[in-house]
Amino acid sequence: MKKILWATDGSKEAETALKYAKYLAVKSKAEIIGVHVIPRAVQLLYENLNDSEHINKWKLSIEDSAASSFENINKDLKRASVPFEGLLLKGKPSEKIREIAKKKKADLIVMGKHGHGFFEHMVTGSETMKVLKGSHLPVLAVKSDGKRKVEFKNILVPIDLSECSDSAVYYALQMAQITGAKITVVYVLRLDMYAQDIPANALEIVIKQSEKTLSQRVAKIKKAYERKKSSSKNIQIKHEVIHGMTEAASISHYSEKNKTDLIVIHTHGRAGVKRFLLGSVTDRVISSSKCSVLAMRPEE
Repeated sequence: MKKILWATDGSKEAETALKYAKYLAVKSKAEIIGVHVIPRAVQLLYENLNDSEHINKWKLSIEDSAASSFENINKDLKRASVPFEGLLLKGKPSEKIREIAKKKKADLIVMGKHGHGFFEHMVTGSETMKVLKGSHLPVLAVKSDGKRKVEFKNILVPIDLSECSDSAVYYALQMAQITGAKITVVYVLRLDMYAQDIPANALEIVIKQSEKTLSQRVAKIKKAYERKKSSSKNIQIKHEVIHGMTEAASISHYSEKNKTDLIVIHTHGRAGVKRFLLGSVTDRVISSSKCSVLAMRPEE
C-alpha cells in the first residue's frame, strides 16, 4: 500500500476517517491524498448567482476553509512522516473521487460512512455507495462511536462458499500483516434455507460439511499467501460457521459480539460481477454494522 485517498466533506466522521487513513499510512509508509469535492449542485448555485457579492464571499469561504484545513492536516501528518497532498475539486463527488483515485494510482479509498452534505446518509444512493458502485479499488467506509480506538486488532471476513474468489481473505491477510490484527473468516448458514426442506437431525450434517469446506478453503488461501509473503506465517487466522435467518444481520451481530474492528467483504457475488447489487448483503452490512467496513470487488 503506497497511496491512500481520503475523501472528506468536512464532517466529524470524515475527520475520523482521516485518523484511520493516517493509522494505515504510518503502518505501511504510504502517502495520503486528501480530496474535498464541492458538489455540482452547489457549483451551479455559484454560477447562477455569480453576480451576488454575498454568494462569491460564501464560495471563497468554503474554498478557503478547505485549503486551511488541508494546511493544518499537512502539518500534523508531516510530524508523523506521512506525505500529504490536498486537492479541492468541483463536480459530482463520486465521479471526481473515482477519477482522482485512478489518476493518482491510489491503492485504497477511505471515507466516512455518514457525514453531512454529500455524505448525508450511508444508504443506497449516497455518494459513498456510488463510489463503491463504480470503484475498482477497495473502499474503507469508516464508522466510529468516538470510543473506539483507531486500530485494527480483529478483522472479520464473511465469505460465500459457492463463490470462487478469495480476494477478500487475501486482502485481509495483507491488512493483518500491516497491522498485526487477528482474522476470523465466517460463512453464514441461513437456517431458513433448510428449515422446510430437511429433517432437523440432518442440519448437523450440513453444518459439519460447511465447516469442513470452510476449513479447507481458509487453509488453502493462507498457504498460497504464505508462499508469496515469507513473513506472513505469524498471522493468526481462524474460521467459523455461523447461523442466522439473514446473512447481513448475522454478520453484524457476530462482529459486534466479538468486538470486530474491521469487516472485509466483497461488494457483490457471482450474480453481481457486472453491477453492484443495491440492497445486497454488502449494502446492508455497511449500513448496519457498528464498525468500519472495507468493501472490494472480487477478482474475476
